[in-house]
Formats: sequence, structure tokens, C-alpha cells
Amino acid sequence: MEVEAFSKYWTLMYSIVREFWEITEPHIEDAAVRNDIPIELYYYSELGLKFFSVDDFQKRDPFTNPEHFEKAFARFDVKGWIFPLPDERYQVSRKAQDAVRTIIQAGDSKLAGFDSMPERELKQVVNLLKQLWTANLEAPEPPEKWAIANRFRVADESSPLIVQIREFLMDLFAYRDDSHLSAARPHFGGAGIVWDVLGAIANGTAVNAGQMAERMSLRGYEESDYEIAIQATVEIGWVEAAADTPGAYCPTAKGREIREQVERLTDEYFYRPWSVLTDEELDELYSLLSNLHEHLIVFKKRISGVGRL
Repeated sequence: MEVEAFSKYWTLMYSIVREFWEITEPHIEDAAVRNDIPIELYYYSELGLKFFSVDDFQKRDPFTNPEHFEKAFARFDVKGWIFPLPDERYQVSRKAQDAVRTIIQAGDSKLAGFDSMPERELKQVVNLLKQLWTANLEAPEPPEKWAIANRFRVADESSPLIVQIREFLMDLFAYRDDSHLSAARPHFGGAGIVWDVLGAIANGTAVNAGQMAERMSLRGYEESDYEIAIQATVEIGWVEAAADTPGAYCPTAKGREIREQVERLTDEYFYRPWSVLTDEELDELYSLLSNLHEHLIVFKKRISGVGRL
């Protein structure tokens, strides 16, 4: 099967991940508030919960202002969630690991009532996803396997099947990030903000520095930072001033081609290990995931009127 034929799989998987988030994250946030746990610890768990450092975090998230991480580390240190080490890293405390596990399980508890698919079908989804997960871990580099190796996993074989599916899909999400960053990083090096700027302009989500500072505020950069980054993309020929909209920018042919090259290489890295599954198994996986997606939407609506735990 050609790489292009696989594109529908990740699109579907990401849609399922979003459904899982909509079901679980309100309860994760509630549990964090009730237990006085910084919600950032949950977010950072996808970057690993053994050690914290700016260098490590930028291996999966080179797009956020490093100062954002440094300020968070300082707060966590004061509260005893992490402890400084001599090498500019922090050791994550057992207290922090247990706290994150507790609030993630609070979210997963909302999935435990999912009974809209036969158990045998859910077991088969778990089986097929586990084969992909194992193949990812065993695949030769590239991509560099940092995210999939370091993210904090909570579910295990004793967890409900639907929770195991959520965990394996998050593993695949991590490997997707590994694949994308291995493909893109040679183009932007340590300047993740420059790649972010190209993406925002190419997608039309933000076409000038003011819009970027407003719409990508979670990145922690100021408008002046984006002005510098935009100028850098202009100088390397990725974007140019838009002829029909004063103050706006648009991608050049070179910028569009580089993004297309990176997306093609991302898919090549990401789907290469999928040869572990036969064509019949791939078809079955897509069918089962499609059913799961539809049933999750109904399940979400069904429980939406139930009070949070």
C-alpha cells in the first residue's frame, strides 16, 4: 500500500483522540483543582515525568518559548513537585508522578462506562494498535524516538479496553510528533518559532505578528518575537508580503514546497512500521476505528448531562 493511501488512518485516529480529550479532560481539570495539582504537570506528562529540562522539553515542543518552561520549573521546585539536579535538569518527584496518574485516571474513569461496542471488537483494536506500538519502538531511526519513549503512560493490561485504546492512540500521537520533528527540524534547527510562523501563515490562521501573538498565546511569545521570526522567514524565502492585504504575509512557492516535503517525509516515517499489519488487518483496523469514532460521539452526548465526578 502506498504511503498516500494511509493518510486517512491518522486523520481518523486524531479525530478519536479529540473525542477522548473532550470526554476526559474536563474531569482531569476538575480533579487537578480539587487536589491542588498544577494542571501543567498533566500537560507536561506527554514530555515525560522522570526528568524536566528545557533541552528535553524542546525535543518534542520546540515551538514554545523556553522561558515559559523555566518559569513553570521554578514554581514546581518551590512546591516540591520537582528537585534541581547539578546538570540543569530537575528530578520529578514520586508525589508529582502519583498526582498526575490520579488525575488522568479520574478522566479515564469516564471512559470506563463505554459499552457501545462488543468486547471482542475492542480487544481486536487493542491487539492491532499494540502491534503498531511495538513496531514503532522496534523500527530503525529516523525518526528519533524521543516522544514515544518518554511520554508518561498510565494504562496497562489491567485497564479497561477503551482506556488501553486511548493510551495506544496517544503513543501513536507521540510517534507522529517524532516523525514530524525528524522531518522538519533540519529546516529550522533550534528556531522552532520560525517553523511555527511558516505554518500559521501557510494555513491562514495568523498572517501577521499581532495575530500570532493573540492566537498562539500559549506559545508564550510576544508580538515583537513574531515580528523577528517573520523577518527571518522572509529572508530565507519562505514567506513574502501579501500583495492584496497590507500588513499580511503569504507563503512563497519555496515555503509551500518545503512544507509539502516535510509532510511527505513525516508520513513516510510514521507509516513505515505499519508493514507489520497485513492489508486485511489494516482494513479491519480502519473499520473498527470508524465504528469507535461514531460510538464515542454518541457516548459523549449520552454522558454530557451527567455531573462530573
